Amino acid sequence: MSYYSSSRSLYATLVYTRRGMPAAAAVRSLTGILGVCLLACLLNGCLGGGSNAVRYYVIDPAGDSAGMESPGKPLAIEITDLHIPQYLERFQIVTRDGDNQLHLSENNQWGENLRKNLMRTLAQNLSVRLHTIDVGTPLNRSASTPDYRLQVYITRFERGVDGVVRLDASWQVSAESAQVLGTYSSNLDSGSAVAGKDYTAIVTSMQDLYARLCAKIADTLIEKEK
Repeated sequence: MSYYSSSRSLYATLVYTRRGMPAAAAVRSLTGILGVCLLACLLNGCLGGGSNAVRYYVIDPAGDSAGMESPGKPLAIEITDLHIPQYLERFQIVTRDGDNQLHLSENNQWGENLRKNLMRTLAQNLSVRLHTIDVGTPLNRSASTPDYRLQVYITRFERGVDGVVRLDASWQVSAESAQVLGTYSSNLDSGSAVAGKDYTAIVTSMQDLYARLCAKIADTLIEKEK
């Protein structure tokens, strides 16, 4: 029953009651109509629950780096910038929905600006991987003179039409003097398809890929120290 037809029935009941309908019968009729309206409201999610509920996600840092190679001394790192495509600069989680088409999920969103989330997580991952607390970003600057400056460019980071999650990125390492020491790139993927409606699995795959990218970036810095 539509809200419109329910309202008309309610109006008709009130009019009929005023014309002499017994009070008890009017109450029963009105109660029934209100019950139908409430059921319709619940089915359409107008009380804030059900399928219209929004879920929020973040890319968390990786675990500890026990057993991994580390530089001989604690390094000071400055992440000068992290770039992501403009179409990812939104709260809705973006996936590929066909050739040249994107799908933006209104019910599955990032808990904060994605670029800021990725920059903070990169800093935390590098801190753990390099055994240093001195990793500065534009969001959290360090007073130390950096041993290395780092710029990261992400060109793709989403689930594709085939269900595979991909992360394509490049990064540039510079000395404190701004001399470019090297430019690197990496193309990572989840290996297997992820269901299009399973956003928990999609974000988990994205988090795993990002942890792998952070490890590769850390490895290039470690190599500079050898």
